[in-house]
Amino acid sequence: MNSVHAIVEGNTVKFLEPVPIKGKYEAIITFTKPFDEKAELKRAILDTKGIWNDDDCKIMEEIVNDRENFSLNREECDFS
Repeated sequence: MNSVHAIVEGNTVKFLEPVPIKGKYEAIITFTKPFDEKAELKRAILDTKGIWNDDDCKIMEEIVNDRENFSLNREECDFS
């Protein structure tokens, strides 16, 4: 049995890593949690930390956290 991380949206499946099989397989898809686009973006940015120096990493983390909290505790606006 193999497991692969993926995002499912409606009938569309987007694999987040290479699929380690060839040919046809039966599959059972287990829905683990709703996809959080902000958390995924933050993870993707912070996964690149190894190519930056410590000061750059701190700046990137601050930017990600500031943007993540930008609309925290604000009411949604209706621009219609």
